[in-house]
This record gives sequence, C-alpha cells and structure tokens, in this order.
Amino acid sequence: MLAVVAAFAASTVLLAPQQPTTSGGPDLVAALTKAVDLPTAAERQAAVKELLALDDHVDRWLEICRSFGTFAQLEPGLLHREVELRVLDRVEKTQLYLYVPKSYDPSKPAPLLLWGHGSGGSGDQQHTLWAPVAEQLGMLVLSPTDPNTDQGYSKEPRERAAALAALRWAKRTCNVDENAVFVGGWSRGGHLAWDLALRYPDLWAGMIPVVGGPLLSPGATSNMRYLENVVPLAIRDLQGSLDDPTLLLHLHITFDKLKKWKAANVELIEFPEQAHGADLDAVDWPPFFAARRDPHPKHVVRVAAVPDEARTAWVEITQFTKSVSIDGAPEVSASAWNRLDDAHKRAYLVDAYAKLTARIDITDRGNGRFAGTGDQVHKLTLWLEKEQLGKDGKVELRVGSKTHKKIGVPAAEVLLRDFVERLDRTRLPVARIDVP
Repeated sequence: MLAVVAAFAASTVLLAPQQPTTSGGPDLVAALTKAVDLPTAAERQAAVKELLALDDHVDRWLEICRSFGTFAQLEPGLLHREVELRVLDRVEKTQLYLYVPKSYDPSKPAPLLLWGHGSGGSGDQQHTLWAPVAEQLGMLVLSPTDPNTDQGYSKEPRERAAALAALRWAKRTCNVDENAVFVGGWSRGGHLAWDLALRYPDLWAGMIPVVGGPLLSPGATSNMRYLENVVPLAIRDLQGSLDDPTLLLHLHITFDKLKKWKAANVELIEFPEQAHGADLDAVDWPPFFAARRDPHPKHVVRVAAVPDEARTAWVEITQFTKSVSIDGAPEVSASAWNRLDDAHKRAYLVDAYAKLTARIDITDRGNGRFAGTGDQVHKLTLWLEKEQLGKDGKVELRVGSKTHKKIGVPAAEVLLRDFVERLDRTRLPVARIDVP
C-alpha cells in the first residue's frame, strides 16, 4: 500500500471557494457564504436573521443550498496548509495535509477520507497509506495534525471538535460528497475514528479503525453505550491479535453486538501474528469505498446521553428523562456479577450503561406518518424535508401508545439554521416538529 507521492510546496496557491449565481441572485449566495464562514455557531445563527431579511422564500433558499459551493481547481498531490480552526472556545493553529488525486474535478462532489495519525505523529505522509486507492477512486484524503497527542487519544471533546473543524475546512475548500465521507485512523487515530462514528454517526458512510477501538470506562469518555448508532455504517476494523487484551475484548463484544443487530457491512479483521499492527492490503478497498450514506433513511435509531450528540438524519433527542446519566454508575447485581468472568463482566457493563442512555427508534411510513418507540426520551424533534410532510403539512407521530398530530409549515428559517451548521446539500429540512 505504501507509495511515494510527490508533495507540492506549501506555497501552492489555494483560491477561496467561490459561489455560483442562481435565480436567487448573487447577493443571496454571497450572504449565505458569509454566514457559513463565520467562526462560531452563535455568530452563524445570528446571521440567519440577516439572511431572512434579504429573502424568506423557502424554495429560493432550497435552490441555493442544493448548489452551494463552486471551488477552485487544486493541484494534484499533497497540499499542506497551516490554518486557524475554531475548536470549541478557542482558535487553534493546525497543520492540515490534503491529498488531491489527479482526477479530482472541483465541479463534481468527491469522496473523502478523514484519517487520524498515531500518538506523537503528524498528518504529514499519512496520505502514502492511501494514495493508490485515492487515485483509483478519485478520493480526497484529509490528515490533520493534532498537536496534543503525545499521550495517545485524549478521550476529550476538544480532540473530536478539532477533527470535525478540519472536516468543515475541507468542505469549504473542496467539493466533498456529503454522502461519501469516511473516517479512519491508526492507533490513536483508530480510537478517534470509533469515537467520532459512535457520537456523530450520520456524518459518515463508513469507518476504518486500525489498532484502535471503542472505550468502556466510567463517565463521559465511555462510548460503547452508543454501539447501536453505527449499525448502518460500513466498517472494516483491522487489529493485531497480540495487542492489548482489553482492547481485543472490547472489539469482540462490539462486533458480537453489531452482528446481533444485523449490521450488514461490518467486519473485524484480525492478524494473529501481529500486536499493535495490521496490513491494509488485507481488504479490497474499492468495494468498501463504494458505500454511501443514505441522506433520507426511512428508519432511524439513535442512542445518546449528551445533548450535543443526540441528532441523526431527521431525528434529534432534545430532552432526556432524569434517568439518563453520563456520569452515573450503572446498577449491578452483586450476586450476578460475582459469577461472571472478565469478558462477561464487560459485556454486562455495556448493557448496564445502555439503561442510563436514551434511545429512539422511528420509521417514516410516508405521507407525513411516523411511528416508533422511545426509551428515556422526554422530548424529540423531527427535522423534516418537504417530501416527508403529509398533505397540507400534516404530520402524525405515534410513539408507543401515544399519537401526536402536528402541522409542519416549510420555513426558510428552519432550512438556514440547519444548513449553516451542518453544511449538507443533500439533506435539507424545512420543517421542525417538536414533540413531547
């Protein structure tokens, strides 16, 4: 898999993304561009009021959002940029390495792999792992350098936010196919890939963790309680069998559960004679990278315990019941616990933490009708596209034994508030339905 690819000098000129003129007019396009590129979510949301003052026609804004972004041609090879990324409450200077295949056409959306490096490493030269595949598929490879990785994966929100900020930069620099974004990484990057996929599952078409895994630990860092979120994803996990026994145990529990939930495109590939290593050539990558995220899924399952991590596709859990806890200890039966070996104790804990986690399972039955179940969910929001609304905007949601009837009115404000944050041209909600 290793290939030497010539790196282009850091002085390569990168032009700022430019926007097309649509029937909405260049002023609207320019205004939306300005709002999208504001540094913080608060500033972007405040700018929506200005956008609505210019025009409040939802159909006009839909057209602009669908065609958002015309991008400069990039020289093929490795592009290196030092950029200032907004990461939570501060600005971080970040080294970004973007591999651009020769076939990249800025007028056409391209797949992208967000790849995380190992502890003490950098994004430089990470592209050499993927350059042949990237050239074959026309895939972009983005490798940020995280400056705080000498001690391995931090398990903290900052590291996740930094990776997502780098992805946002890529979406504003390149024409990225929102339905073909993959996340992966080696060692520390493998842990990060699992964390990002489990907490933000609707951003990805697939995941490639290499010698990294999900975490089962007390408190907020534990993410194995969210395993059900990644059932729709394509997953290839590459892992040396002689690595850390706890890591292997967690991976076996994870893939046993994914198989139980009938995950269709997941595979744990072990290398019996390797420890903290793997061989990327063990996978036929083009079929894997053919996976695509469904921007309009008919069936959605979401588990969450943190408010900022409770959205997927068109469903968001907006308020948990009091029994949901990110720091609480699960109830454990002492008699049952003492009869278990280590492997079964850890599997028991995964199920116990699930009882402290909210879960929603909803199906779109068409014509504005939705049905499902909710566990430990006090309130939820449906973010609906025009096609999901019934006649005259009627929406009917049955959760358990209760039926909620609402009217969804398409509104430019709903569309714009969602778009400036999520930058998704293929999933464009126009009606927000809040349901207790």
